[in-house]
Amino acid sequence: MAITNRRQFVQQTAFAAAALCGSPIKALAGPWRIFEAHDQGAASPDAAAIQKLASQISGQVITPETPDYESVRLVFNRAFDRRPALIVRCAGAPDVARALEFAQKQNLPLAVRGGGHSRAGFSVCDGGVVIDLSGMSRVEVEADKRVARAQAGALVHDLDQATQRFGLATTSGGCPTVGVAGLTLGGGEGLLMSKYGAACDNLISAQLVTVEGRQVEASKKSNPDLFWGIRGGGGNFGVVTALEYRLHPVTDVLSGTITYPPGRIPELLQAFVKFIAAAPDEMSVAGMVLPSEQGTRFRMIAFYCGCPRQGNELLRPLRALKPQEDNVRVMSYLEAQSAAFLPAPVAHFQTDLFLPELSEAAIATITKVTSDASPNTRVFLVPFYGAITRVGMSDMAFPLRQRGYEVDIVGLWSTPAEKATAVQWVKTVRDNLQPFAHGLYVNQLGETSDELVRAAYGPNYACLVAIKNKYDPKNVLRLNQNIEPNMPSNN
Repeated sequence: MAITNRRQFVQQTAFAAAALCGSPIKALAGPWRIFEAHDQGAASPDAAAIQKLASQISGQVITPETPDYESVRLVFNRAFDRRPALIVRCAGAPDVARALEFAQKQNLPLAVRGGGHSRAGFSVCDGGVVIDLSGMSRVEVEADKRVARAQAGALVHDLDQATQRFGLATTSGGCPTVGVAGLTLGGGEGLLMSKYGAACDNLISAQLVTVEGRQVEASKKSNPDLFWGIRGGGGNFGVVTALEYRLHPVTDVLSGTITYPPGRIPELLQAFVKFIAAAPDEMSVAGMVLPSEQGTRFRMIAFYCGCPRQGNELLRPLRALKPQEDNVRVMSYLEAQSAAFLPAPVAHFQTDLFLPELSEAAIATITKVTSDASPNTRVFLVPFYGAITRVGMSDMAFPLRQRGYEVDIVGLWSTPAEKATAVQWVKTVRDNLQPFAHGLYVNQLGETSDELVRAAYGPNYACLVAIKNKYDPKNVLRLNQNIEPNMPSNN
């Protein structure tokens, strides 16, 4: 049955944003687990209840019989091919509350989708309910106050385009189609983080719908415990229905990539470390180790939000290393934001580690594990320094506040036959780098376990459990990098 609501998307008074949630897991060897489809065991929802839900909301209910169901259910990571029982495309916070109520009454799995970029497929579930916020993408800017407010389905390019009209920006992910909600709730890396901090550091306030259907505000003055938790703790506590950001002046920047010939990984990684040690806050540099048939190459993504002449002077040591390609130039911030990332949906598996330092031993390990790797693999090195490290570890849930390197390990595949090899390579690299690691970044995990979540939050984990107990004691929002509440005993 194809069901749509009796009203169109006319209710736009409430903003919404969502933490990316997903599906149950299927265990692999050891504590490491990655998400697989068709492992939910959900009961079929009642047809009359679906019809009633459709009549009560301003958005749209999409079922498998709806013409656009097949396209709507797809997510960026094509490793996940899941079929929800219904997708509720919300038009406002009241729709979110109705969908939460429906999923709980029907005892169905619940996923929340912002931009659909969850590494672990948390944006969709089999046999359950997807709260889809893509219909809510408006961004409002108060340029004189340097504040932006983004609706639920706003993507990075929506936020950037709106703020750049006034020569302003805030830290957001580099991929234009990433949802700003999931990005921010998990922490939020970006090109501006060394200058202005993580995305969550720039969050002024948020509106949420709790699992009970209440609309609440989270800020330093209103529900400060919840505000502390959503800045890094993901979608564990409610579905956010407004994000208010602090903005900064950003216009044209110096940006681009510098790529070196194959066979020089140890030398180039050592130069990378030396360059970062002296980099000012205005300079952001990330590294990519890229296996290829010609050998493993190293590429740096450079970004400087200051005077271009000074930026070019700072880049002289990198250019002295005789790159094979150098396309760093002055460009708009919007162009810089869209460069050097995966341009289209692709099946992939990714995991993450945080290395407090890129030691000689760690460099030797990276060199070895990538020397004969497939071209469909890569290792990203995202340095942490500057403003993002000048926030206290316990000031909010996001705990990665020390200098170091966030390491993303990725394997891609285009056919099912390639999957096992790609996944195994990622896990092998992770295991080899684990002795050098301390912590990880939850937004970049394509796997989950209680051990991983605890490792991600470290000393902040206990406070997050207390907040979970208060706002979601039954763990309704559990299809995510889950912070489990202290469940009451049945005895």
